[in-house]
Amino acid sequence: MKPRVERDYAIDRKRQAILGHSLGGLFVLQTLFTRPQTFQTYVAGNPSIHWNPRLIREQEDWFRIYAEQVDEKLNLLITAGELEGAHPSRMTENTRALYERLVLLPKDALQVACKEFEGEGHVSVLPGLIKPGIAAHVTDMKPSEARLLLPVAFLARL
Repeated sequence: MKPRVERDYAIDRKRQAILGHSLGGLFVLQTLFTRPQTFQTYVAGNPSIHWNPRLIREQEDWFRIYAEQVDEKLNLLITAGELEGAHPSRMTENTRALYERLVLLPKDALQVACKEFEGEGHVSVLPGLIKPGIAAHVTDMKPSEARLLLPVAFLARL
C-alpha cells in the first residue's frame, strides 16, 4: 500500500504516519519494532498485545537496540479505553506496561505518549483515537489531501 501511495500522490516522505486500532494497533507496534524507518509517527490504538506478548517483547527488545544506535526521532502514541481495564485480555494493563518500558528509551530516539480514554471501551474509543492521532501529524494539511487519511488509517485494521 505504501509504495502505491508514494507513487500516485505527492507526499512528504519525511512526515509519514500510521494509525491502527486493536489488531491494527498491534500491526502498528510490529511495524515500529521491526521496520522503524518506514514511518516517523506511529499511533497504536488499543493494541492487541495479548495475541502474542512474547513475540512483541522480542521485537521490542530488537527495537530498543536499534533506537540506542540511530539518531532519528520517532513518535509513538499508544492508547487504551478505560473500560477495557477489567477485560481478560488485560489490554489496558499491557498498554501501560509497554509505555512504561518505552518511555525509558532516549527521548531523541522515541517520543512516546500514552493516553487512556476515560469512559470509553474498545470500540467507542475510535473517534477519540483518530482525531488526535491525525491532528498531531497533519496540522498543515490541505483539504484536498484529507481524502487519503481515512482509507489509509482503516486499512491498518484489516
